[in-house]
Amino acid sequence: MEFINFNYKINYITNKKEIIMSSLSNQNLIEMKNIIAEISLKAAKIIMKNINSPIEIKQDNTPVTKADKESDKLINTLLNKHFPSIPIVSEEREFPKNSFGNSLHWIIDPLDGTKSFIEGNEDFCVCIALALNKKPILGCITHPPSEKVWLGGARIDSLMKEKKFNYKNINCRDIPPVGPTIAISRHHAGPKLKEWLSSLAYFKEKRVGSALKFTLIAEGKADIFPRTTSTYEWDSAAGQAIIEGAGGKVVQMNNDAMIYGREDKKNPNFIAFGRSNWTKFLKEKV
Repeated sequence: MEFINFNYKINYITNKKEIIMSSLSNQNLIEMKNIIAEISLKAAKIIMKNINSPIEIKQDNTPVTKADKESDKLINTLLNKHFPSIPIVSEEREFPKNSFGNSLHWIIDPLDGTKSFIEGNEDFCVCIALALNKKPILGCITHPPSEKVWLGGARIDSLMKEKKFNYKNINCRDIPPVGPTIAISRHHAGPKLKEWLSSLAYFKEKRVGSALKFTLIAEGKADIFPRTTSTYEWDSAAGQAIIEGAGGKVVQMNNDAMIYGREDKKNPNFIAFGRSNWTKFLKEKV
């Protein structure tokens, strides 16, 4: 892999309180997209070499394995080689002080779906996203067992590549007349989700772990992903970028925009969807 050093100049427009990356063109995003795809595939191989690796319990009572740590180490090393001026937020590290608010920064989850990984279930993935002005503008999700890759962002098309095949464009689908397919978390459902699902007249369920739920919507294999339990920015950033590049949206439950660069990195509850007309499947209020 050829290392490219992107030294982007940041212009601060204080009266508008926004940051513009003056040289961050769509072509730059495409080049960055290709680099993070290669990085994520390298991380995927590291993860697969560490199946059944030792498990530790973190302070927040969630598991972490050697695979998480080795993937995190590799991704951080390669991102810093290619983009030394862009800070990195990782689930497995302390947050850098220059990764808040509007600032340009990476958001990574080196192994999303650690519980599935430990259980021997294949619902885990690598997530890498680039955020600017409080939103993800580029995302990559890679599935280590199959080496399948999803890439995209609102300013560029979203793509999918299976092993030994070329990339192809992906798009969210129109919801079929029989009703939407709801992507539901394998490990994080809870009573609020049950209440939300009861508002739909009819639907199908598809239970999937990790950020792979976002890819189902981006590929047109599911229609809605409601999240009503705790998540962090690294759980949603890459998936949001990919869905937006495929024609869908990810918003808070009250329809406000998702905000990235929070100091605590915690997400509000949100809903990801491919087509906004999903609301026609809500039950009529009596």
